[in-house]
Amino acid sequence: MPVGGRTAGKYGYSDSSYYSGHSYKSINDEIIWVSIGMGVTIIVLITIALCYIAYEKCHKKREYYINA
Repeated sequence: MPVGGRTAGKYGYSDSSYYSGHSYKSINDEIIWVSIGMGVTIIVLITIALCYIAYEKCHKKREYYINA
């Protein structure tokens, strides 16, 4: 019989810090939702940037016709 230290196998040792109360399913669900949120955020930022570029191009064309 082992004396002192950790025991494993049939003695039922389990490291409680390895399993912190979350199931892998909930962690995976959380990763999926965070990924979806980040994707939506990136799409919104790209859309804003494209709208700004289009606005600047139209503004420059209008300015050219006014000054010409």
